[in-house]
Amino acid sequence: MKHTLFSLSLLIAFGAGAQSSIEAVGKASKIIDEVRAVHAPDKRQVVFDIKAYNDPDGGMIVGGKTSEASARDALVAQLNASGADYSDRIAVLPDTLWAQPRISVACLRTRPGHASEMASQAIMGMPLRVLEKEGDWYRVQTPDGYIAWVTGSSISLKSAAEMKAWRSSRRYIVSSPYQTRAYRTADATGLRDAVTDLVNGNIVEAVEGKGSVSNGRILIKLPDGRTGYAPIADLTPVDVWADQNFNPEKILDIAYSMEGTPYLWGGTSIKSLDCSGLAKVSYLANGIILMRDASQQAITGKRIEAKDWRKCEAGDLLFFGNAKTGKVTHVAIYDNNGHYVHSSGRVKRNSVDPDDPSYLTTPFLHAVRISGCEETPGITRARNHPWYFNLKP
Repeated sequence: MKHTLFSLSLLIAFGAGAQSSIEAVGKASKIIDEVRAVHAPDKRQVVFDIKAYNDPDGGMIVGGKTSEASARDALVAQLNASGADYSDRIAVLPDTLWAQPRISVACLRTRPGHASEMASQAIMGMPLRVLEKEGDWYRVQTPDGYIAWVTGSSISLKSAAEMKAWRSSRRYIVSSPYQTRAYRTADATGLRDAVTDLVNGNIVEAVEGKGSVSNGRILIKLPDGRTGYAPIADLTPVDVWADQNFNPEKILDIAYSMEGTPYLWGGTSIKSLDCSGLAKVSYLANGIILMRDASQQAITGKRIEAKDWRKCEAGDLLFFGNAKTGKVTHVAIYDNNGHYVHSSGRVKRNSVDPDDPSYLTTPFLHAVRISGCEETPGITRARNHPWYFNLKP
Protein backbone atom coordinates (compact mmCIF):
# COMPACT_ATOMS: atom_id res chain seq x y z
CA MET A 1 0.00 0.00 0.00
CA LYS A 2 2.79 2.40 0.96
CA HIS A 3 4.63 1.51 -2.25
CA THR A 4 1.53 2.22 -4.30
CA LEU A 5 0.99 5.60 -2.63
CA PHE A 6 4.66 6.54 -3.15
CA SER A 7 4.49 5.62 -6.83
CA LEU A 8 1.30 7.61 -7.22
CA SER A 9 2.93 10.63 -5.58
CA LEU A 10 5.88 10.41 -7.98
CA LEU A 11 3.54 10.18 -10.95
CA ILE A 12 1.59 13.21 -9.81
CA ALA A 13 4.78 15.18 -9.19
CA PHE A 14 6.18 14.17 -12.55
CA GLY A 15 2.95 15.16 -14.27
CA ALA A 16 2.94 18.52 -12.53
CA GLY A 17 6.57 19.08 -13.48
CA ALA A 18 5.92 18.18 -17.10
CA GLN A 19 2.91 20.48 -17.20
CA SER A 20 5.00 23.25 -15.68
CA SER A 21 7.70 22.73 -18.32
CA ILE A 22 5.15 22.81 -21.13
CA GLU A 23 3.66 26.02 -19.75
CA ALA A 24 7.12 27.61 -19.44
CA VAL A 25 7.99 26.75 -23.03
CA GLY A 26 4.62 28.07 -24.18
CA LYS A 27 5.14 31.34 -22.32
CA ALA A 28 8.66 31.75 -23.72
CA SER A 29 7.45 30.92 -27.24
CA LYS A 30 4.84 33.66 -26.98
CA ILE A 31 7.53 36.15 -25.96
CA ILE A 32 9.69 35.02 -28.89
CA ASP A 33 6.79 35.62 -31.27
CA GLU A 34 6.18 39.08 -29.80
CA VAL A 35 9.82 40.07 -30.22
CA ARG A 36 9.88 38.65 -33.75
CA ALA A 37 6.87 40.76 -34.71
CA VAL A 38 8.65 43.94 -33.60
CA HIS A 39 12.31 43.30 -34.40
CA ALA A 40 12.15 40.78 -37.24
CA PRO A 41 8.79 41.22 -39.01
CA ASP A 42 10.23 40.50 -42.47
CA LYS A 43 12.18 37.25 -42.74
CA ARG A 44 13.58 38.46 -46.06
CA GLN A 45 15.66 40.98 -44.11
CA VAL A 46 16.27 39.54 -40.65
CA VAL A 47 17.27 36.03 -39.62
CA PHE A 48 15.38 35.14 -36.45
CA ASP A 49 15.42 31.37 -36.15
CA ILE A 50 14.88 31.06 -32.39
CA LYS A 51 12.70 28.72 -30.37
CA ALA A 52 12.15 27.54 -26.82
CA TYR A 53 12.33 23.85 -25.94
CA ASN A 54 13.16 21.47 -23.08
CA ASP A 55 16.41 19.57 -22.83
CA PRO A 56 16.37 15.86 -21.81
CA ASP A 57 16.73 16.84 -18.16
CA GLY A 58 13.64 19.04 -18.27
CA GLY A 59 15.40 22.42 -18.25
CA MET A 60 14.22 25.03 -20.73
CA ILE A 61 16.52 26.22 -23.49
CA VAL A 62 16.02 29.26 -25.70
CA GLY A 63 18.27 28.73 -28.68
CA GLY A 64 18.83 29.44 -32.33
CA LYS A 65 20.30 32.32 -34.31
CA THR A 66 19.57 35.85 -35.41
CA SER A 67 21.31 38.30 -37.71
CA GLU A 68 20.59 41.27 -35.44
CA ALA A 69 22.15 41.71 -31.99
CA SER A 70 19.39 44.18 -31.12
CA ALA A 71 16.77 41.46 -31.67
CA ARG A 72 18.60 39.08 -29.36
CA ASP A 73 19.02 41.76 -26.70
CA ALA A 74 15.31 42.62 -26.82
CA LEU A 75 14.37 38.96 -26.48
CA VAL A 76 16.69 38.34 -23.54
CA ALA A 77 15.41 41.46 -21.81
CA GLN A 78 11.78 40.34 -22.13
CA LEU A 79 12.52 36.78 -21.06
CA ASN A 80 14.38 38.00 -17.99
CA ALA A 81 11.61 40.45 -17.14
CA SER A 82 9.10 37.59 -17.29
CA GLY A 83 11.10 35.63 -14.73
CA ALA A 84 11.75 32.78 -17.15
CA ASP A 85 14.25 30.15 -16.02
CA TYR A 86 16.18 29.18 -19.14
CA SER A 87 19.57 28.56 -20.69
CA ASP A 88 20.55 31.15 -23.32
CA ARG A 89 21.85 29.48 -26.47
CA ILE A 90 21.12 32.27 -28.93
CA ALA A 91 23.86 32.96 -31.49
CA VAL A 92 24.20 36.32 -33.22
CA LEU A 93 25.47 35.94 -36.79
CA PRO A 94 28.64 37.94 -37.55
CA ASP A 95 28.69 41.45 -38.99
CA THR A 96 32.44 41.60 -39.72
CA LEU A 97 32.64 39.13 -42.61
CA TRP A 98 32.22 40.41 -46.15
CA ALA A 99 32.15 39.38 -49.78
CA GLN A 100 31.73 40.85 -53.24
CA PRO A 101 30.48 39.18 -56.42
CA ARG A 102 33.45 38.37 -58.66
CA ILE A 103 31.25 37.94 -61.74
CA SER A 104 29.05 40.52 -63.41
CA VAL A 105 25.85 39.01 -62.01
CA ALA A 106 25.64 36.51 -59.14
CA CYS A 107 22.42 34.62 -58.46
CA LEU A 108 21.06 34.56 -54.90
CA ARG A 109 18.79 31.72 -53.85
CA THR A 110 16.27 31.07 -51.10
CA ARG A 111 18.19 28.02 -49.90
CA PRO A 112 21.76 26.74 -50.38
CA GLY A 113 21.61 24.84 -53.66
CA HIS A 114 21.46 25.49 -57.39
CA ALA A 115 18.03 23.86 -57.61
CA SER A 116 16.55 26.30 -55.10
CA GLU A 117 14.35 29.21 -56.13
CA MET A 118 16.21 32.33 -57.21
CA ALA A 119 15.38 35.16 -54.83
CA SER A 120 17.53 37.97 -56.19
CA GLN A 121 20.85 38.84 -57.77
CA ALA A 122 23.94 40.74 -56.68
CA ILE A 123 26.20 42.45 -59.17
CA MET A 124 29.99 42.68 -59.33
CA GLY A 125 31.50 44.79 -56.57
CA MET A 126 28.32 45.02 -54.51
CA PRO A 127 29.25 44.77 -50.80
CA LEU A 128 27.68 41.74 -49.14
CA ARG A 129 27.56 40.95 -45.44
CA VAL A 130 28.38 37.27 -44.91
CA LEU A 131 26.18 35.71 -42.23
CA GLU A 132 27.04 32.02 -42.36
CA LYS A 133 28.38 29.19 -44.49
CA GLU A 134 26.85 25.85 -45.38
CA GLY A 135 28.96 23.64 -47.61
CA ASP A 136 29.97 25.71 -50.63
CA TRP A 137 27.19 28.23 -50.06
CA TYR A 138 27.16 31.49 -48.14
CA ARG A 139 24.20 33.24 -46.59
CA VAL A 140 24.61 36.92 -47.39
CA GLN A 141 22.81 40.21 -46.93
CA THR A 142 22.70 42.84 -49.67
CA PRO A 143 22.88 46.62 -49.10
CA ASP A 144 19.07 46.86 -49.19
CA GLY A 145 18.90 44.31 -46.35
CA TYR A 146 17.77 41.31 -48.41
CA ILE A 147 19.05 37.92 -47.19
CA ALA A 148 19.68 34.93 -49.46
CA TRP A 149 22.26 32.29 -50.39
CA VAL A 150 25.06 32.51 -52.97
CA THR A 151 27.52 29.88 -54.14
CA GLY A 152 31.13 30.46 -53.15
CA SER A 153 32.32 30.33 -56.76
CA SER A 154 30.44 33.59 -57.46
CA ILE A 155 32.04 35.72 -54.75
CA SER A 156 35.35 36.83 -53.27
CA LEU A 157 35.52 36.87 -49.49
CA LYS A 158 36.79 40.07 -47.89
CA SER A 159 37.95 41.06 -44.43
CA ALA A 160 36.66 44.14 -42.66
CA ALA A 161 40.03 45.82 -43.30
CA GLU A 162 39.87 45.04 -47.02
CA MET A 163 36.37 46.47 -47.27
CA LYS A 164 37.42 49.63 -45.43
CA ALA A 165 40.25 50.11 -47.91
CA TRP A 166 37.89 49.42 -50.82
CA ARG A 167 35.43 52.05 -49.61
CA SER A 168 38.10 54.73 -49.85
CA SER A 169 39.78 53.47 -53.02
CA ARG A 170 39.53 54.95 -56.49
CA ARG A 171 36.53 53.14 -57.96
CA TYR A 172 34.38 53.25 -61.03
CA ILE A 173 30.83 52.09 -61.62
CA VAL A 174 29.66 50.80 -64.98
CA SER A 175 27.22 53.44 -66.20
CA SER A 176 26.70 52.14 -69.72
CA PRO A 177 23.11 50.94 -70.15
CA TYR A 178 24.43 48.09 -72.27
CA GLN A 179 26.72 45.19 -71.52
CA THR A 180 30.40 45.99 -72.02
CA ARG A 181 33.70 44.15 -71.48
CA ALA A 182 37.17 44.38 -70.02
CA TYR A 183 40.05 43.11 -72.17
CA ARG A 184 43.52 41.77 -71.51
CA THR A 185 45.30 44.72 -73.10
CA ALA A 186 44.42 48.30 -73.95
CA ASP A 187 44.19 47.57 -77.66
CA ALA A 188 42.84 44.00 -77.70
CA THR A 189 39.65 43.42 -79.66
CA GLY A 190 39.60 39.67 -80.30
CA LEU A 191 36.85 37.39 -79.09
CA ARG A 192 39.42 35.50 -77.01
CA ASP A 193 40.85 38.64 -75.42
CA ALA A 194 37.96 39.33 -73.04
CA VAL A 195 38.58 39.10 -69.28
CA THR A 196 34.98 39.57 -68.18
CA ASP A 197 31.70 41.07 -69.17
CA LEU A 198 30.47 44.10 -67.22
CA VAL A 199 26.92 45.34 -66.70
CA ASN A 200 25.33 48.53 -65.45
CA GLY A 201 25.98 48.97 -61.74
CA ASN A 202 29.14 46.84 -61.52
CA ILE A 203 31.84 48.47 -59.38
CA VAL A 204 35.55 48.03 -60.13
CA GLU A 205 38.75 49.58 -58.82
CA ALA A 206 41.29 51.58 -60.80
CA VAL A 207 44.72 49.96 -60.57
CA GLU A 208 46.96 52.24 -58.53
CA GLY A 209 49.55 54.02 -60.64
CA LYS A 210 47.84 52.89 -63.82
CA GLY A 211 45.03 55.41 -63.92
CA SER A 212 45.85 56.90 -67.31
CA VAL A 213 43.61 56.14 -70.25
CA SER A 214 45.12 54.33 -73.23
CA ASN A 215 43.22 53.72 -76.43
CA GLY A 216 40.05 54.82 -74.65
CA ARG A 217 40.48 52.19 -71.92
CA ILE A 218 41.56 52.22 -68.28
CA LEU A 219 43.19 49.42 -66.31
CA ILE A 220 40.81 48.14 -63.65
CA LYS A 221 40.87 45.49 -60.93
CA LEU A 222 38.01 43.11 -60.24
CA PRO A 223 37.04 41.93 -56.72
CA ASP A 224 39.01 38.69 -57.13
CA GLY A 225 42.18 40.51 -58.21
CA ARG A 226 41.92 39.95 -61.96
CA THR A 227 42.76 42.98 -64.07
CA GLY A 228 41.63 44.17 -67.45
CA TYR A 229 41.18 47.23 -69.63
CA ALA A 230 37.65 48.62 -69.75
CA PRO A 231 36.28 51.45 -71.94
CA ILE A 232 36.45 54.63 -69.90
CA ALA A 233 33.36 55.91 -71.71
CA ASP A 234 31.36 53.11 -70.05
CA LEU A 235 32.50 54.02 -66.53
CA THR A 236 31.74 56.79 -64.04
CA PRO A 237 33.70 57.58 -60.85
CA VAL A 238 31.78 56.11 -57.93
CA ASP A 239 31.67 59.37 -56.02
CA VAL A 240 30.14 61.17 -59.02
CA TRP A 241 27.51 58.43 -59.39
CA ALA A 242 26.68 58.47 -55.69
CA ASP A 243 26.40 62.28 -55.56
CA GLN A 244 23.62 62.59 -58.15
CA ASN A 245 20.44 64.44 -57.42
CA PHE A 246 17.11 62.77 -58.18
CA ASN A 247 16.82 62.52 -61.95
CA PRO A 248 13.68 60.82 -63.31
CA GLU A 249 14.98 61.04 -66.86
CA LYS A 250 18.07 59.00 -65.91
CA ILE A 251 15.83 56.42 -64.22
CA LEU A 252 13.51 56.16 -67.22
CA ASP A 253 16.38 56.13 -69.74
CA ILE A 254 17.84 53.02 -68.08
CA ALA A 255 14.42 51.39 -67.87
CA TYR A 256 13.59 52.06 -71.51
CA SER A 257 17.05 50.92 -72.63
CA MET A 258 16.04 47.45 -71.44
CA GLU A 259 12.86 47.32 -73.50
CA GLY A 260 12.39 43.78 -74.79
CA THR A 261 14.67 42.30 -72.13
CA PRO A 262 13.12 39.03 -70.88
CA TYR A 263 11.43 38.73 -67.51
CA LEU A 264 13.24 36.56 -64.99
CA TRP A 265 11.91 35.77 -61.53
CA GLY A 266 14.54 37.02 -59.09
CA GLY A 267 16.45 38.96 -61.74
CA THR A 268 17.93 42.33 -60.78
CA SER A 269 20.36 43.08 -63.60
CA ILE A 270 20.14 44.36 -67.16
CA LYS A 271 20.60 40.79 -68.43
CA SER A 272 17.08 39.84 -67.31
CA LEU A 273 14.89 40.97 -64.46
CA ASP A 274 11.57 40.85 -62.71
CA CYS A 275 9.26 43.81 -62.10
CA SER A 276 10.84 45.04 -58.87
CA GLY A 277 14.26 44.28 -60.34
CA LEU A 278 13.56 46.78 -63.10
CA ALA A 279 12.76 49.43 -60.50
CA LYS A 280 15.91 48.61 -58.52
CA VAL A 281 18.26 48.63 -61.51
CA SER A 282 16.79 51.87 -62.86
CA TYR A 283 16.97 53.68 -59.55
CA LEU A 284 20.45 52.38 -58.76
CA ALA A 285 21.66 54.07 -61.95
CA ASN A 286 20.58 57.31 -60.26
CA GLY A 287 22.48 56.38 -57.08
CA ILE A 288 19.39 55.32 -55.12
CA ILE A 289 19.00 51.93 -53.41
CA LEU A 290 15.43 50.63 -53.25
CA MET A 291 14.05 47.63 -51.40
CA ARG A 292 14.13 44.29 -53.20
CA ASP A 293 10.52 43.20 -53.67
CA ALA A 294 7.46 45.05 -54.95
CA SER A 295 5.59 44.44 -51.69
CA GLN A 296 8.48 46.09 -49.83
CA GLN A 297 8.79 49.00 -52.26
CA ALA A 298 5.03 49.61 -51.98
CA ILE A 299 5.25 50.74 -48.36
CA THR A 300 8.07 53.25 -48.90
CA GLY A 301 7.96 56.84 -50.10
CA LYS A 302 4.86 59.05 -50.31
CA ARG A 303 1.64 57.23 -51.13
CA ILE A 304 -0.61 58.37 -53.98
CA GLU A 305 -4.05 56.76 -54.28
CA ALA A 306 -5.01 55.00 -57.49
CA LYS A 307 -7.85 57.43 -58.20
CA ASP A 308 -5.30 60.26 -58.18
CA TRP A 309 -3.03 58.73 -60.84
CA ARG A 310 -3.12 61.96 -62.85
CA LYS A 311 -1.08 63.51 -60.03
CA CYS A 312 1.75 61.04 -60.64
CA GLU A 313 5.11 62.34 -61.82
CA ALA A 314 7.92 60.78 -63.82
CA GLY A 315 9.78 58.25 -61.68
CA ASP A 316 6.88 57.42 -59.35
CA LEU A 317 6.31 53.72 -58.77
CA LEU A 318 2.92 52.19 -59.61
CA PHE A 319 1.72 49.09 -57.78
CA PHE A 320 -0.73 46.46 -58.99
CA GLY A 321 -2.25 43.37 -57.44
CA ASN A 322 -5.35 41.96 -55.79
CA ALA A 323 -8.10 44.56 -55.55
CA LYS A 324 -9.92 42.67 -52.77
CA THR A 325 -6.99 41.99 -50.44
CA GLY A 326 -4.72 44.85 -51.48
CA LYS A 327 -1.83 42.42 -51.89
CA VAL A 328 0.85 43.91 -54.16
CA THR A 329 2.17 41.60 -56.88
CA HIS A 330 3.61 43.97 -59.50
CA VAL A 331 5.38 47.31 -59.84
CA ALA A 332 6.00 49.70 -62.75
CA ILE A 333 7.80 53.01 -63.27
CA TYR A 334 5.57 55.94 -64.25
CA ASP A 335 6.51 58.22 -67.14
CA ASN A 336 3.75 60.65 -68.15
CA ASN A 337 0.14 60.88 -69.32
CA GLY A 338 -0.69 57.53 -67.74
CA HIS A 339 2.16 55.68 -69.45
CA TYR A 340 4.58 53.46 -67.59
CA VAL A 341 7.38 50.97 -68.22
CA HIS A 342 7.50 47.60 -66.49
CA SER A 343 8.76 44.03 -66.72
CA SER A 344 5.99 41.54 -67.44
CA GLY A 345 7.05 38.78 -69.82
CA ARG A 346 9.50 41.35 -71.12
CA VAL A 347 10.28 44.98 -70.42
CA LYS A 348 7.53 46.95 -72.18
CA ARG A 349 5.24 49.97 -72.05
CA ASN A 350 1.61 50.19 -71.01
CA SER A 351 -0.85 52.68 -69.55
CA VAL A 352 -2.83 53.12 -66.35
CA ASP A 353 -5.41 55.19 -68.23
CA PRO A 354 -8.51 53.07 -68.99
CA ASP A 355 -9.06 55.09 -72.18
CA ASP A 356 -5.60 54.33 -73.57
CA PRO A 357 -5.23 51.46 -76.09
CA SER A 358 -2.27 50.11 -74.08
CA TYR A 359 -4.27 49.90 -70.85
CA LEU A 360 -3.91 46.68 -68.85
CA THR A 361 -6.72 45.35 -66.69
CA THR A 362 -4.52 44.21 -63.78
CA PRO A 363 -5.93 46.15 -60.77
CA PHE A 364 -3.95 49.32 -60.05
CA LEU A 365 -3.72 49.69 -56.27
CA HIS A 366 -1.68 52.82 -55.56
CA ALA A 367 1.55 54.67 -56.37
CA VAL A 368 4.43 55.97 -54.29
CA ARG A 369 6.73 58.92 -54.84
CA ILE A 370 10.41 58.29 -54.21
CA SER A 371 11.58 61.81 -55.05
CA GLY A 372 11.90 63.89 -51.90
CA CYS A 373 11.71 60.79 -49.72
CA GLU A 374 15.36 59.78 -49.93
CA GLU A 375 16.76 58.62 -46.59
CA THR A 376 13.34 57.61 -45.34
CA PRO A 377 12.84 53.90 -44.53
CA GLY A 378 13.54 51.70 -47.53
CA ILE A 379 15.05 54.45 -49.71
CA THR A 380 18.79 55.06 -49.37
CA ARG A 381 21.19 57.17 -51.37
CA ALA A 382 24.37 55.22 -52.01
CA ARG A 383 26.46 58.19 -50.84
CA ASN A 384 24.98 57.74 -47.37
CA HIS A 385 25.32 53.97 -47.20
CA PRO A 386 28.18 52.88 -44.90
CA TRP A 387 28.78 49.74 -46.94
CA TYR A 388 29.80 51.85 -49.95
CA PHE A 389 31.67 54.70 -48.27
CA ASN A 390 33.61 55.29 -45.06
CA LEU A 391 31.23 57.89 -43.67
CA LYS A 392 32.36 60.47 -41.16
CA PRO A 393 30.74 60.15 -37.71
